[in-house]
Amino acid sequence: MPATVPETSEGDTGLVSVVVNGGRTVELGPSETRTFPVEVTATDRSGIRTVDPIGLWGPNYATLKVGPMSCVPVDATGTVSRCTGEATVEATSRVLFDDQAGSWFVDLRIQANDGDRYISKSAGGFSLKRTALLDEASGPATASDGEKIRLNGRLQRAMWDEHGYIPQQGTTVYLQFRADGSNTWSTLTAVNTDHEGRFSLQVAASGSGTYQWYAPGDKWTGSATSAELPVTVGPGQ
Repeated sequence: MPATVPETSEGDTGLVSVVVNGGRTVELGPSETRTFPVEVTATDRSGIRTVDPIGLWGPNYATLKVGPMSCVPVDATGTVSRCTGEATVEATSRVLFDDQAGSWFVDLRIQANDGDRYISKSAGGFSLKRTALLDEASGPATASDGEKIRLNGRLQRAMWDEHGYIPQQGTTVYLQFRADGSNTWSTLTAVNTDHEGRFSLQVAASGSGTYQWYAPGDKWTGSATSAELPVTVGPGQ
């Protein structure tokens, strides 16, 4: 997300960018611990002394600490510096709960060598999501050309509160196919999960290739891809 207008700014100190986890979504399993980078690029004519304090905050009063930031000039004049640190999130820490997944923001204070400063509670943003799991994928290994084959699977979502997975009900899952010799997946059709997170459908086998299930995720849950299901198709009977 782009930098926002500072809540407090003194002098010529400016924020160039904030990048969390390399710009990628942070996804966390039900009993997982993740450490990810936080990078702040800032500018001031006198140079940047530090980014401190800095923290992360999310829905329902969620907060995470960022470790000490190390600042290094990135231009010959020394007016622009890149400051890096790390944050750690634990699903089993009892400070992170299911309803705190979603959009998170960076709260920071940039301090320049001449005393100038830049302060913002939402200097940048990122997504922290619960992981999704597409398992129980199954289907036949062989089929005749044109034969109706049944493919199955199950979609679950990480539950940070109880450190396990729960069925993801009423979610659209897409069936994809890649023909032998191709590197491209094509979406064939879609199906919704039942109350147990399970789904099943029939398709006509048309040429040998590999099937997989894909769930795109949402604001709170990451995307998921199932194990691949290769099917060899022979002449019809």
